Amino acid sequence: MSRIITKLCEIRQLELAHRQTIPASYLDENQHVNVQYYVHLVEKGLVAVFAQAGLGEIYAAADEYGNFALEQHIRYQAEILLDEQVSVYIRLLELTQKRGYFMGFIINDSREQLACTVELVQMNVDISQRRGAPYPPAGWAALQALHARHAALDWQAPVCGVMRA
Repeated sequence: MSRIITKLCEIRQLELAHRQTIPASYLDENQHVNVQYYVHLVEKGLVAVFAQAGLGEIYAAADEYGNFALEQHIRYQAEILLDEQVSVYIRLLELTQKRGYFMGFIINDSREQLACTVELVQMNVDISQRRGAPYPPAGWAALQALHARHAALDWQAPVCGVMRA
């Protein structure tokens, strides 16, 4: 299987989901961003995407639903250091009534390089039952529209090949 090379200009066709400068608290003993913060950065991007779809904190409080991570795959491309600025872009790859398969791209803006990709499958959950549940109609429609926009892109996402929604 050949490796898909993704260009920064392709990733930047997606909506910017999150941007920040790396604080000292994100560093590990090797003086670069610790593994947990790569996932944290992508999660911040996902929170923004879900909020735009009407599936954020207000949705969770009003409807008692939430989003649970089911599976993740992280591919590190380049390290991120203190005070570097990063941007997070999210692509929705697959969508079912209850699950979404997303890819987060972390770009190190300070170095102009792709630092990491995080693939993840998440599920909409009825919190009171702790079980998967269909997205509510408005959120479902928003996610379908996002999925259609992302499916129309003319570049392939560099997926690991073992995950599905």
